[in-house]
Amino acid sequence: MIRCKKIAVILAVFSAMGMVVQGQGNGDNIAFSQGARTPLPALAPAAYEGHFWRVDAENNGGLPRNFRTCQSPFHKVEHKYASEVDSSYIPSRKGLDDLRISGSGQFSARQFDALVHELRKKTRGPIYDIDLRQESHGFFNGTAVSWYGRHDWGNIGKSPTAVLADEQQRLQAALGKDVIVYDQGKGDLPVHPRAMAVRRVQTEQELADSKGIHYVRLANTDHLWPTPDEIDAFLAFVRTLPDDAWLHFHCEAGAGRTTAYMVMYDMIKNPGLPYKDIVYRQYEIGGNYTPHDVAHPKQSDWKGPYYHEKHEMVSLFYQYVQDQVRQGGSQSWSQWLKNKRMRVNNS
Repeated sequence: MIRCKKIAVILAVFSAMGMVVQGQGNGDNIAFSQGARTPLPALAPAAYEGHFWRVDAENNGGLPRNFRTCQSPFHKVEHKYASEVDSSYIPSRKGLDDLRISGSGQFSARQFDALVHELRKKTRGPIYDIDLRQESHGFFNGTAVSWYGRHDWGNIGKSPTAVLADEQQRLQAALGKDVIVYDQGKGDLPVHPRAMAVRRVQTEQELADSKGIHYVRLANTDHLWPTPDEIDAFLAFVRTLPDDAWLHFHCEAGAGRTTAYMVMYDMIKNPGLPYKDIVYRQYEIGGNYTPHDVAHPKQSDWKGPYYHEKHEMVSLFYQYVQDQVRQGGSQSWSQWLKNKRMRVNNS
């Protein structure tokens, strides 16, 4: 009965926001609408269409790559961030060990078993699988695969409903066939082709349902900061959560998108901490350094503008949280950001 009420609350919230909600099984499959994105390079969407099945995680045991919880120890600052991260500064762990979130890259079916087993050591409350991937993905015989296009943007510009439909259609089309799968080599090139006799396919929702885990889909484009609508939807979802909820965030690698959401959640839950402590500690437990910037990107560095956007937006999100705490308000992120930009333009 409690679970049914919980689902009803979530459905009411997202229906009011004009979001798209798909499916109600043993887990909650929630797909969020998308707003305007960072301007993309001058290429037609067809330039990003998927063209091969990439293996994201072989179906072996152990935890998924880049797995960490907020109880993980800090690691040393990597050389690539040496000019941006002060290695002598030790960020505060205040509120971190009790944050009840974790992150990783994409898992296989067996790795998901290991993940759930590990998280059950830490919580008796509901566990939410927060799937941040926009790209079509799922499982062939338990192996994690995704339909890969240039920059991992195979579904760029598609609605959540279209993303889910594409994903389901591609997985079902592979069932019962011998499918060539690849690893991703340098750049976008497929390497190491091998045939897989696909006898069983699953969506991630189906896998989560089978283990009694809640499933939430926030279909974010790889390499980009989330749109205002996506963050609004995330914040609305967070407000529906019980106090004992555990959120496990993942994208493909467990780096960019995963860390961005872990940083935002940390900022929401620990508004009394300095910005520096939050972005440092989410990096030092095993994530990316979200404010990483490229001062003078090369013309060939297509990621440079998107790094710069993340650098600016994560700082603005911290300001947004601080404003909400000071004013006791519940203004949406999108409205706050719109007002902020208007003030800048009028100054």
